[in-house]
Amino acid sequence: MPSFTEDTATNSARTPYHALGGAEGMRVPAWAQHRSVYRAGGRTLYLIETDRVSDATLDLKRLSRAGWEVQVAEDPTGPATRIALTRRELAKAA
Repeated sequence: MPSFTEDTATNSARTPYHALGGAEGMRVPAWAQHRSVYRAGGRTLYLIETDRVSDATLDLKRLSRAGWEVQVAEDPTGPATRIALTRRELAKAA
């Protein structure tokens, strides 16, 4: 069973949603409409699709400062934007 006294940096490294929640735990933002997780080759990719990318701007900047690699790709054929998140340290270790 996980301890609630674990170091905050360790908790925030688990997922981008833990990083956004901080000391309060996990937070899934409203702009993250469609979420997927892919794992391969020692790397985890969080893929988020949204039509509210302007609402995501501050959260994406916060994730980038916290060590997450953030890639944003707008769909030229529609309103959806794809956001890919990976952890920089994990990508280097793989």
